[in-house]
Amino acid sequence: MKKPNKLQTVLSVASCKLTRAVLRRTGRGGTAIPGIVALKLSGNVLSVPARGMNIVVVTGTNGKTTTCNMIAHAITSAGHECLLNKSGANLLHGIASDLLCSTDWQGRPKYPYAVLECDEAALKQVVPLIRPKAIVVTNLFSDQVDRYGGVQNTLKEIRTGVERSPRSVLVLNADDPLSSSLSLNVPNKVIRFGMDQAVGVQGNIDLADAGTCPECGSEYEYDFHTYAHLGGFRCPKCGYKRQEPDVAVVSIDQKDALGSTVHMRAKGCVADPREVRISLPAVYNIYNASAAVAAAIALRIPADQAVSSLADVKSSFGRLETFDLEGVRLQMILVKNPAGCNQAFTYVTGFDEDYTAVLCLNNRTGDGHDISWIETTDYEKLCGDPHLKKIYVIGDCAGELAARLEKAGAVSEDRERMEIMSDYDQIVQRLKTEGRPAFLLPNYTSMMELRQAVSKVTGSREFWE
Repeated sequence: MKKPNKLQTVLSVASCKLTRAVLRRTGRGGTAIPGIVALKLSGNVLSVPARGMNIVVVTGTNGKTTTCNMIAHAITSAGHECLLNKSGANLLHGIASDLLCSTDWQGRPKYPYAVLECDEAALKQVVPLIRPKAIVVTNLFSDQVDRYGGVQNTLKEIRTGVERSPRSVLVLNADDPLSSSLSLNVPNKVIRFGMDQAVGVQGNIDLADAGTCPECGSEYEYDFHTYAHLGGFRCPKCGYKRQEPDVAVVSIDQKDALGSTVHMRAKGCVADPREVRISLPAVYNIYNASAAVAAAIALRIPADQAVSSLADVKSSFGRLETFDLEGVRLQMILVKNPAGCNQAFTYVTGFDEDYTAVLCLNNRTGDGHDISWIETTDYEKLCGDPHLKKIYVIGDCAGELAARLEKAGAVSEDRERMEIMSDYDQIVQRLKTEGRPAFLLPNYTSMMELRQAVSKVTGSREFWE
């Protein structure tokens, strides 16, 4: 694609900034429309700011937003300014909006670093324009099957993006046979992250997404599991197997609602392994933290500084975000596929306290129209928890979700334990009156609606701020 001239660049950047300013004045996020306008004026304008930046792109099924937040925090903790597309608008036009609104009028970047969340299918559009220093792939699970057509198609989409960016360092999950296979037959340098067998984490052993060996087509065997199809995979026929990670958690020493303490080994750390505090809870955030350290190493951020930054990283919006509702603790966890949902249930059922669960399900374009995934999700684990005292169900697909929950035992003894609601504001008032801690478990578009209702009462910031 032809490089834009100065006039094209100025017009494209100006249109992007002006469009966003108008949209923000009217109370809208201005996440994608400014980028649409800018790219119509110059299809290759993103190459202008990208030339002066160290960019890392994060893709994958689960953990993109949190991993981006961790990487950006590692960069700023090391003393560098960094752009983060915190709104979560991760398609080409949203990324264009954030990049161009963070330049001067000639497209020169205001920040030396950028951490950009990118949708799996959009990767092949984005990376040729911005040529990132590193591409992080967190993991691959079945998600939005009506859009992607299955996890193997998602893998194919990401592989196309990787092939269009041969100079990017690949940061891959060593424990995921799908994302790990992206290192095959490409010239890219690879840095891997994962957990060692000694971690001993156990969860739902569901190998439906694992696929088969890319070399010979055989089914994998496992020396250990962490959760779902992640773990020490190997092919018993041809020898293809999990590679030793460059950044690895060798033990999980302590977990609570505020985070985890682990021992991690990473190339470049003075102590190896080193005790590390991760200020976000749950096993999947240990994976995200390992990915963030690996990405920082790819950007030549000192490993010790990256590891230290994990102790005070904050949650991203909707991802284990905690709200204080006049003394009542609310914690929001985005759930959008069986693997992520099951891990969320493992987390919320792990505490010795009574609580309320708010489950929200829409089937809009941002979520995926196919909600059949709820049938293979382990709602039985949640409904069987004696500490779960009340369940509120809301969203466009509340009826279908309530039926699945009833099948899972939500109302087997107490018919009043589950209630279908139609008003998010009313739910928030109920939570305040009841006074119990609550876990809010929405998918993407319902998260935006529920978070708005919570924010009105708690004074939380808008999602793009």
